[in-house]
Parts: sequence; structure tokens; C-alpha cells
Amino acid sequence: MTPSLFAKRSMLRRTVYCSGIAVVILLIVGGYWLFTPPSTFVPLSDLDPSLVSMIALGDQGSGDLQQWRVGQAMERVAAREGRLDMVVLLGDNFYGKALTSTHDLSWQTKFERVYWGHWLSHVPFYAVLGNHDYPVSQKFEIEYGQQRKGSGRWQMSSNFYTKDFGSVDGHPLVRMVFLDTSGPRESLQQQIDLIDQAFQVPGPAPVWRIVASHHPVRNQGQHGEDSDLVATLLPVLQRNKVDLLLSGHDHNQQLLLRAGEPAWVISGAGGQKLYAVDATPSADSTFAASRAGFAKLDLNASQLRLTYYNDRGDLETGYRWNRNCQWMAKGCLLPEVDQNVVAQ
Repeated sequence: MTPSLFAKRSMLRRTVYCSGIAVVILLIVGGYWLFTPPSTFVPLSDLDPSLVSMIALGDQGSGDLQQWRVGQAMERVAAREGRLDMVVLLGDNFYGKALTSTHDLSWQTKFERVYWGHWLSHVPFYAVLGNHDYPVSQKFEIEYGQQRKGSGRWQMSSNFYTKDFGSVDGHPLVRMVFLDTSGPRESLQQQIDLIDQAFQVPGPAPVWRIVASHHPVRNQGQHGEDSDLVATLLPVLQRNKVDLLLSGHDHNQQLLLRAGEPAWVISGAGGQKLYAVDATPSADSTFAASRAGFAKLDLNASQLRLTYYNDRGDLETGYRWNRNCQWMAKGCLLPEVDQNVVAQ
């Protein structure tokens, strides 16, 4: 064997040996990172209660790179805009194998370790159940919230629940009702009663009224509309003057506006394989994009700002709704460029 050939083989062996050591180290570090319980989250303090900023996304629980990319984009946008109070997860929180317990590794790979950073590590995540969370995972998702497992960020007190956020002059700034449209249909009447109770209860009325569910009522994507939800949910949303319904289910981003109805905000591009959108949308379709990303809502007593971002954290489009507008969403929720033109 020539000296040069011997040297090359020795170098190859050293390279393979070093690469093997590096892989082992990465596996040890990765295993430690995954299996070490996350730190208990400490909520951000000194935030002005007259403002509420939330990110909404659904169909995120794939555990794939796309979900991680969206998570990084969420942190990037929150850091750039300097405000985030909460995240709303719109269902299908765990794809693939069902959860086996509140200690299942999927909690780390599809939630706890995906959403992290200065902002995401310090805000609560209010979740609703999707069809992929049934028939098994939903039990452990509720227990995870009730028992404050993991970091404690996961908020799911029941299959459906109500929560107020922010305050202005003694009024809740935002009242949200979180529904379970994936559960047994016999529970739907209970949820209708919950919506009525939430928005007709005596006392100071909320400034903004929002409902969150996995399934949309209006939808021009692949799944289409659910006629049962149109017949049952639409009337209760209308009579309670709900401003927006946040939902997922279709793996894309949509904003649908129809006269006399809430704004239909679909944000189902959080991490699973995307669905195409109709190339020839109807007049009700204000925005539609088959790109991974999320929606963000920033609210105060006088205005709501709705924005859509992609998985790089780039702004796709934005809308504003002045609270003193006398119409429903159609006619009030206007593109930001149009409002700038009017202001000039």
C-alpha cells in the first residue's frame, strides 16, 4: 500500500469516526431536549389590558417541518410587532397516531417544543378540538389542560367553553366562545345555548364578539360548507351579533364576507399538507391563499385589525374594522389599502 493511499484511508476512517460521534452527541442532546419536561410558563406582565393581540391557526399538529416553520414565523411576527397575548389553535391538534396519555411524546413534538421563543413561550394557547382529535386524543387534550400539564400553556378546560380577554371601561374587550364542532351532534344544542348565554348574560357587554370552531360555517375550499352548521350555527351567531368566526379544517387561508353575517376567517394552514383554493372565487371570497401561515388579530376599543401571514412571517394581506361602523363584517371589515385611500 502506498503512503498516499494509506493516508487517504486513515483520513476516511477518522472522518467516519468523528461523524459517528457527532451523530451520537446529537441523538443524546435531542433526546434530552425532547424528554426533559418543559419549564412552567410565566405569563408576560405589564401588558396594556385595553389591547388584545392573538394569533389563530388550525390543522397544525403534523409534527412536520412545515409546522415548525409556521411556529418560527409566529415568533418572528410577534417580536417584530411587539405584542402577543395568546394563540388560538383551531383544531386537528394531533395528526397521525392518537395520543396515549398526557405524557405522550407527541405533546413535545407537536406542541411544546414547536412553539417557543420570547413571546410564544410566555403566552397561553386556547385550543378547540378537530375531527382528527377524535375519537381518542380529545380525552387527553382536555386532561392536559385541566391538569396544567407540561408548560401549562395548553388551555382547554372542557370540550367547549367561554373566556373574556382585556377590558375597557369596565367592559370585556373580547369575549370568545370556543366550540367543539367535531363532537357528537347532540352536543350542538348545548353549544348553541352557551353562545346565547355568553352574549346575552346581564352585565357589561363585550366590545368584540368572537367564536372559534374547527369547522367553518361558510367555506369555499375543498371541504365545502356543512349544511347542518349553516342551519344551526348561523342563526345563533347572527342573533348574538358575533363579529367573527375563526375556524380551520380547510388547509388554506380564507376570508369570506357575506351581507348580514359574521366575518368567516379560515386559518387552517398551520402545518398539514395544503389544500388548493378555487381559482375563480365567488363575490363572497375576499381573500384566499393556499400557503402555510396564520392569521393575527389586534383589537382595541375602537378598531380590529386582521392580518394574514405566510410561513416566513411575511404579511400577505390586512384588513381593518372600525368599531363605530354600523354594518356587519361586509362593509365594515375593509382592506387596509382601501382605508388609506379613503383617509387621504
